[in-house]
Amino acid sequence: MALKPLDVLNNRVKVRKETLQAQLAARKSISSQDESWLDHDANLVDEQQALEVLEDASDYERGFERLDEAQKGAVRSLRQAADDLGKVVGSKRKNRYGTRDACCRN
Repeated sequence: MALKPLDVLNNRVKVRKETLQAQLAARKSISSQDESWLDHDANLVDEQQALEVLEDASDYERGFERLDEAQKGAVRSLRQAADDLGKVVGSKRKNRYGTRDACCRN
């Protein structure tokens, strides 16, 4: 089953988020940058809301126009995650000599 971009983002933030939350639970201090990251980048609510708007829209362009700036930024993050996922999948199709396997050639 293929990962969705939102799943990729969740996986990216999961380890760091859990580590920082464990430090906070142990009453250890974290940096202001880490606090900011937890409050903003680790929070994927904008991404989820943007996907809901786009899924309900009659077409992508109209849906994108309805998004606020934070949600548009979230869509950009999702696109980047999808691009990164494509690069990983593409590199796995190469054989040990760095060329595409015969089954994957056009």
